[in-house]
Amino acid sequence: MVAYLRFFISSSVLMLALVAGFNWMVDPFSIWHASCVESVNCRKTEAGDKIYVVKAYQWRDARPDIVVLGNSRPELGIDPESPYFNGSAVYNLAIRGAGLVNQVDYMLNLLARHNPERVIISVDFLDFLQSRSANFSWPPETSKDGILPFTIGGETNPYYLMNDVKTRLNSVLSLNSFLASVKTVLNQDKFVNYTRLDGFNDALGFIPIVNYEGTKALFEQKENALIRRLAGKEFDLGGDGYRSKSFRALELLVDSLARRNIKLDIFISPYHQRYLDVVHRTGHFALFQEWKEALVDRLADVNYFSNGSLLDFSGFNRFTREPVPSESGMFMQWYWEPSHYRAALGEEVVRHILSKDKEFELSPENIEIRLAAERESLQDRVKETAYLAGR
Repeated sequence: MVAYLRFFISSSVLMLALVAGFNWMVDPFSIWHASCVESVNCRKTEAGDKIYVVKAYQWRDARPDIVVLGNSRPELGIDPESPYFNGSAVYNLAIRGAGLVNQVDYMLNLLARHNPERVIISVDFLDFLQSRSANFSWPPETSKDGILPFTIGGETNPYYLMNDVKTRLNSVLSLNSFLASVKTVLNQDKFVNYTRLDGFNDALGFIPIVNYEGTKALFEQKENALIRRLAGKEFDLGGDGYRSKSFRALELLVDSLARRNIKLDIFISPYHQRYLDVVHRTGHFALFQEWKEALVDRLADVNYFSNGSLLDFSGFNRFTREPVPSESGMFMQWYWEPSHYRAALGEEVVRHILSKDKEFELSPENIEIRLAAERESLQDRVKETAYLAGR
């Protein structure tokens, strides 16, 4: 009986050690190291389920010269390997589903360990919307599940140490992590979404959908989701003075980077015109333009434009007007669906930012002219859509 128990305990410990070693080596959530073996674990295919964890740990080994910040739009659209970055070490810290407060929180924690030379952030209209009854409080309350060392207010996170230990232990000892490791190895060469070690998501999961259902299906799915989010609802930008957490977080980012002499570039992502169709049909286009005005005003208030630029790739332009194919297997040049652009369009975004091209510049001097042109383009778009619907 004693021999059996010894054998059982020894076998269990050995098995646990093998599982832990396998999970550590594969490291499906980029918690432990920044090394990888091609066709084994370089593509973090299971990162989507733990993206907040991945983006809390992965950059710690990167020490980037340039950081890309935002939500899923730049996460899928801005490739750190772009030749326009001219060999700079770039990390894509953009996080799908993250609001501006979370984005800035992650950025400030990165700054606590490393100062990059430049930060490029995409700001999103939806991240600034809030219900008219929303209460404003700052700084936000610290989550008990937080896995970042510092709060957005700059204080030590009292829950960090315990959560860090739990996260690391779960990453090597849990069954879920073992299954994620196995899937990571098996899915290396498949058309599935994955996160690279530089934080970029190649969006390969869209390819089978386009091949079998068509880009049209992706557009319709996203448009329906946007309609559900916007239709029949009343939003504002924080009332008088734009008292909102998103505006406060953006001001904090501008100030924090300025004090460290880190260059900041802000841009509005290139929504496809069908995205703006939904914004218009749900009655929020005027608020969309008010948001741009508020953005310019608040950035001017913190003296951002003295050393920074705001580029607006949204609206109706040569990129956003790209026709949507109706046949399956037909890929668009610039878009996956109306809110997510392809890396090819991300290249154009990066080129304009780094070259200081003023084609898409939005500033206190030109805001009224650009908004008027955008309203005129919207009316042309409405007439065009009505004409095509009546044919």
